[in-house]
Amino acid sequence: MIFTPGPVEVSPGVLQASMKHMNHRSQEFRDIMQSSLRALRNISSSKRVSLTTGSGTLAVEMLIWSVLSRKEKVIATTYGEFGDRMIESLERRGCIVYRIGKDENEIIHPEEVSELASNSGATSIFLVHNETGNGTQVANLKEVAEAAKKSGMKVLVDSVSGFAALPIGLDTWGIDAIATCGHKGIASVTGIGVNIIADRLDSSLTKEDTPAYLDLEKSLHFMERDETPFTPSTGAFSALSEALNELVNEGIKARIDRTSGFADMMIKRLLEEGYSISGNGDTRSKSVLNILTRKKSTDVSNNLRNRGFIVGNGLGKFKERAIRIGLMGSIKKEDIENLLDEFLKIDQK
Repeated sequence: MIFTPGPVEVSPGVLQASMKHMNHRSQEFRDIMQSSLRALRNISSSKRVSLTTGSGTLAVEMLIWSVLSRKEKVIATTYGEFGDRMIESLERRGCIVYRIGKDENEIIHPEEVSELASNSGATSIFLVHNETGNGTQVANLKEVAEAAKKSGMKVLVDSVSGFAALPIGLDTWGIDAIATCGHKGIASVTGIGVNIIADRLDSSLTKEDTPAYLDLEKSLHFMERDETPFTPSTGAFSALSEALNELVNEGIKARIDRTSGFADMMIKRLLEEGYSISGNGDTRSKSVLNILTRKKSTDVSNNLRNRGFIVGNGLGKFKERAIRIGLMGSIKKEDIENLLDEFLKIDQK
C-alpha cells in the first residue's frame, strides 16, 4: 500500500480507468475532459481550469511562465525543498525574487508580507501551501493571501500536496491562481498537472517568451472545447475523471476532514510513543507527516516496504533521519493503524 506524499494509493476503479487508450480527438475523450473540468470548476468555483499531461511541478512552471514576466518583482516563500525548487524556477524565468524563508516551526506573518511588498515594490507573491519535503504548511494561508492582495499583488499558490487535502479557497481567500496535480489529494494516478485560475485574473496570460507547452492561455482556449492543445496521456486523463467522480461523491469537505482525521490519529499515537514530527500546531501539515526515526530511515522504509507499506524517505537535512508519510489517497483508518503498528515494531526494536 502506497503512503508516499505522492503518488498515493488509488481505488480499483481509478486504476482500471487508467488503462484506457483512445483517440484524444474523439468524443469519448472529450466526454472524459468535460466530466473532469465540470468537477474541478464546481469544486474551485472558477471557470478557468487547465489540465496538462505532466506533474505538479509542470503546473507550477506554467504559472511562472504564463502569469509572471521577466524581471517582475516576486515575493516567494519557502519552508524547504519544494519552496526552494519554486524559487529556482522563478529565477530561471528571470524574475527578481524576494525570499521569505522559514524553518518548520515558524509561521509566515501577514505583516511581514505587507512590509516586504511595500519596501520591494513586488507585484506578485508565490507561496507553497504545503511543503511536501518536510511536512509543513502555511496554515494561515488565507490571512497571508488577503494581506498580499491588499498590497496590490497577484497571489499565486503551489498547492500540489494541499488541494483536496487541506482547506484552500480561490476567490474567497484572495488567491489568483492555484497549481496542483491529480496524484495527491485528488487520488488519481500520476500524469496530470492542474491549474485553476481566478476569473478576475487578467485573461491575457500568454507572454512572448512563454514556451508553447507552458502557455496557459492556449491551454484554456482548448479546454473550452474539452480538448488539450497537445497529445495527452489518455489513460491518466481517464483515471482523473474517475478520481474526481469519487471526490465529488465523497464531498470535498469530507475528503479534507478525512485527511485531517488520519493526521490527528497518527500524530497523537506517535507523540505518545515519544516521536518527533516536523512542525508544530501552527505549521505541521495534515496531508504529509515528516517523522524523525530512531534508526536509519532508509532501513526503516525498506523494512516497511517488505511488509507491504511504501513510504517516502527524508529529504535535505532530514535525509537518513526521517520518513515522510502521505495521508492522501484511497486509504482507511485500519490502514493507518496497520502502518503505525508495523512502523513501531520496526523502529523500536
